[in-house]
Amino acid sequence: MPKEEAKILLIDDDEDILLAAKFLLKKHFTTIVTAGGPDTINELLTTNDFNIALLDMNYTTGATSGKEGLDLLKKIKKDSPSTKVIMMTAYGDIDLAIKAIKEGASDFIVKPWDNAKLVSTVLAAYKKGLSAFQNDGDIGNEQKPDNDYSKPFSEVERVFMFLDLRSSTTIAEKLGHIQYFELLNDFFRDIAEPISSNKGQIYQYVGDEVVVSWPLEDGLSDANCLQCFFDIVNKMATLTHKYLEKYAVNPSFKAGMHFGKVSTGTVGTLKKEIIYTGDVLNTASRIEGLCNKHNVDLLLSKALVDVLQLNNDYLPKRIGEISLRGKSTEIILFTIEQRNSKLA
Repeated sequence: MPKEEAKILLIDDDEDILLAAKFLLKKHFTTIVTAGGPDTINELLTTNDFNIALLDMNYTTGATSGKEGLDLLKKIKKDSPSTKVIMMTAYGDIDLAIKAIKEGASDFIVKPWDNAKLVSTVLAAYKKGLSAFQNDGDIGNEQKPDNDYSKPFSEVERVFMFLDLRSSTTIAEKLGHIQYFELLNDFFRDIAEPISSNKGQIYQYVGDEVVVSWPLEDGLSDANCLQCFFDIVNKMATLTHKYLEKYAVNPSFKAGMHFGKVSTGTVGTLKKEIIYTGDVLNTASRIEGLCNKHNVDLLLSKALVDVLQLNNDYLPKRIGEISLRGKSTEIILFTIEQRNSKLA
């Protein structure tokens, strides 16, 4: 298998950890750079463009607060914002890892790690960064990105999919908050490839829900937005054994989809963020919320079904006219099956 053309930075004060991680990752990625602590970070960031940085949480003997790792995370996010950061932490420091996620880390890995999980975590972060780079228009796309922070509010047409785990409260109570957080991380990591391969962009995570978005042309082309859902279904079906073995749970999910014009632009001062606003998002979210009522895993607005060019592999079924709370007009909803999907 060819190596990924990625440059990875490993920072840990334990030489054995560095050697083990480097030995493993160099089988899958072209360039691995190691450092024993934060002292050389300025020079490293100046002379390299890293795709991924794996950081230990503590570097000084006896340190347990995680402050050194969090400070290093902030520096890398400031000086090299395109670098995806993965925190390496001991099991007892998972709360620190969760804090790091909130501060901008892409993921975390628990030491001692499972080799396959370390590789898959790094690969998922790399693919996510590559997808964002491509979607921003830096590769083969002259259209300037939606994530230009100087861009004023504008109006664009996009497709949105709200995808939500079923029975999340029950699962969280069964697993406890630490294992549930790990399950969510695994789930979001495992669905990243189907989203990326169908030209989707992850707009945001909201608890156990992920919001995926497409520029209208990308979402409609080859029915990417619809195929994305079925590719996620098929991917998760192949991982049933993994989830049952690790969590004694096989996560299921539901999704609602709609499209239309939304306003987009940058908000915030201390923390800037690009947002989309408009009735399209509210409607897509409410459509997803009706899946349980109609005992289906996928619901789409008729408006979206009408503009999708569906081949014979897709089997649309009209659910009926639905009154959505707060809307004066009724929405016609469809569910769709795919002949070769694990749902069919």
